[in-house]
Amino acid sequence: MDQLKKFFASLSLRQRLTLGAVAALVIASIGLFIHWNKERGFKPLYSELSPEDAGAVVAKLREAGVDYRLRESDTTVLVPSEKVPELRLEMATAGIPKSGRIGYELFDRTNLGTTDFTEQVNYHRAVEGELERSVMAMSEVDQARVHITFPKDSVFTDDRQPAKASVMVKLKTGAKLSEQNAAAMAQLVSSAVEGLAPEAVSVLDMHGNLLIRPKKPNDGSAASDEVLQYKDKLERETLAKINSVLDPLLGSEKYRAAVDVDCDLTSGEESEETFDPTHSVITSSQRTEEGSLARDTTSGVPGTQTNLPRPPVRPPTQPGAGVARRT
Repeated sequence: MDQLKKFFASLSLRQRLTLGAVAALVIASIGLFIHWNKERGFKPLYSELSPEDAGAVVAKLREAGVDYRLRESDTTVLVPSEKVPELRLEMATAGIPKSGRIGYELFDRTNLGTTDFTEQVNYHRAVEGELERSVMAMSEVDQARVHITFPKDSVFTDDRQPAKASVMVKLKTGAKLSEQNAAAMAQLVSSAVEGLAPEAVSVLDMHGNLLIRPKKPNDGSAASDEVLQYKDKLERETLAKINSVLDPLLGSEKYRAAVDVDCDLTSGEESEETFDPTHSVITSSQRTEEGSLARDTTSGVPGTQTNLPRPPVRPPTQPGAGVARRT
């Protein structure tokens, strides 16, 4: 101990500070390694849970005295890797989590006492669950809910009700659902349900923004959508130009800009007549021709030659020989 004290006493202030920094760095590295090695032994029990289900899972783990970790905005629960299978069985027995959607595996459990109504309801649940899984397979979608109103058949034409559907999606952080993706989503849902047209599917996000609205035939909604799309495009382009000018001058935190475009897309016809004063235009013309031929009078010395028939007289072919023209 005395030798250690003598060693520190022989060091300069700079050497002491350097030695202390190295010792602190070594201790911190050891602590990080221990923490990393401990976290390495945890595996996800459930991922992408709703807040309600995450709270129920955590409460169940606390009740059982199991160590756990939360990640990714408290939607992923991690537990020791060796306890994952056992804990999943216990959670399933307790009916946790409740937000898991049931697909066609619902029919893997047969029940002889099932009524036609119950079987129909289970079929509807299975279709909605499978569609939710398909929608959530899209890269932009985090969670999805699908609700379908199946068509009702009737012997009376007026009492028949067409199928309708609505899709609510929660997008991943930073993701944006384009109009083409929303239309593809509506097409996916309509193709999976008999009698469901893509125009009868509405798609909206968790904030209540309607991405695709149901359309009625001949109601002009298609044209209205085109106008809204054009208006939105103009607003975005104009806002981008404004931001490109103001950002370098003021900075993005020093101003707020918004654009509202009023589009007038009315159409009409216009006719125009143009007269050239330097050139006269003939509106009408008239042409008249008059002609006359002189008669051949028979005369001569009486006798045989005079009484013989003469050849026919042809009309004159030269101008001024009895023909007059007037225009």
